[in-house]
Amino acid sequence: MSGVEEIAKQCWQRGSKAVSNEDYDYAVEMFHKAAVLVPDNLAYRQSLRAAEFKKYGNNGKGAGAMSKPKLMGLRSKLSRAKSKNEWDEVDKIAEEALKLSPWDAGFNAAVGEACKERGYNHVAIFAYRTAVGPTGEPENIKLQREFAQLLQDDGQFTEAANAWNTVMKLDPQDSTARQNKTACHFEATIKKGKFEEAETTRDVMSDREIADKLGLNSKRPGQADAPGQDPEADLLHQIRKDPNSVELHQKLSQLYENKGDLEKAREALQKAFELSKGDRNIQELIDELELKQMSQQLDKLKLAASQSPDDEEAQKKASRFARKLLDREIEVYEVLVQRYPQNKQHKYQLARRYKVLKRWSDAIPLYQQASMDPRLEVDSLVSLGNCFLKDNKPTLAKKQFLKVVPLLSFEDYPDRFKEVHYWVGRILEKEGDLKGAEDHYGEILAVDYDYRDVRDRLNGLSEKS
Repeated sequence: MSGVEEIAKQCWQRGSKAVSNEDYDYAVEMFHKAAVLVPDNLAYRQSLRAAEFKKYGNNGKGAGAMSKPKLMGLRSKLSRAKSKNEWDEVDKIAEEALKLSPWDAGFNAAVGEACKERGYNHVAIFAYRTAVGPTGEPENIKLQREFAQLLQDDGQFTEAANAWNTVMKLDPQDSTARQNKTACHFEATIKKGKFEEAETTRDVMSDREIADKLGLNSKRPGQADAPGQDPEADLLHQIRKDPNSVELHQKLSQLYENKGDLEKAREALQKAFELSKGDRNIQELIDELELKQMSQQLDKLKLAASQSPDDEEAQKKASRFARKLLDREIEVYEVLVQRYPQNKQHKYQLARRYKVLKRWSDAIPLYQQASMDPRLEVDSLVSLGNCFLKDNKPTLAKKQFLKVVPLLSFEDYPDRFKEVHYWVGRILEKEGDLKGAEDHYGEILAVDYDYRDVRDRLNGLSEKS
């Protein structure tokens, strides 16, 4: 063991003792030092993250508002280090930020990327798993794709297939995810059959066995050669033996959903709902499936309309159905907001739909509440500013935009960065603060010289001053 490894081990031991004494501040410092000294040690990272969670009482937020200025600075440093491929530095900066906000998906993913680039895949997988887990951003499709690819590259094919399936749920049109999922299932089957590691022909699964496992042998639909080869047939058999099992009907629904048969999935869930005597959690799953079905139907109508641009009836049909879906989404999210008053994501989703309908007074308070979630803060504050603008309250709009300016960097939010500076510049120009407007227009021209009418406005300011 090298001297550095010995120091790291001693730090970890001190941290473990501090945890037993519930001294989480000291534990975090010791585990953090150990992880920095030996960055490829998974146990050090796991201990560090667990201690950080404990330090903040598992509040899901971390240090809170007081840490925002420091986190903003660390995000900027992180972007610069990533642009230069300085992966050791990326790792250190991200871990420093996670000491303040250990649930932050972006910083966890940055650790994962830095570790992946240096070949520490076991640590990278742990970091990404935290980033896309229930306390991270499970609906962040970019991170989910990176996590799935990492698992696949590392040969963890079963979990990779599940991760690609999650990507497919988030984007049903992602053909690459579908292909990768199939490839992972194939590789997992080969691996399970010890095909690559076999030393004799007796150790290798036969072609027929491989084909059976992959479902490639010809047989009638729904007919399995043996239990375990057709999950649908197995579940239906179990349901015949236990027709009143809510859990079995839910499993059948999930199986159909994974296959893309949403109608059958919904029917199975409806049966589970009836057997449960009205379980509200199951009703929420039914509502979710209904919205997915409607979204698919809308995609088909939009495709038909785009293929027949002169067909007015096709255009109207797509437009009418889009409004029908929007109304149904509002109904569903209104129920969710009432049932889960602490869930900021539901409030944000409902606010987005109110905004589409120009219901500014309904959207504004929801965006205000959603902005308290660090993961939704930027989008919520920008949307708040836009709502106040549309509601003819420019002073309030400016207040929201100025709140979000310190949180924006062009590297992380290029479109938001330009949009916010543009509207602040417009408002300040109208108020007569020409110097302030010039500063904000200048921020835009520094990154996009042709953005909207910024150059003309800046030239106009020069003539006025």
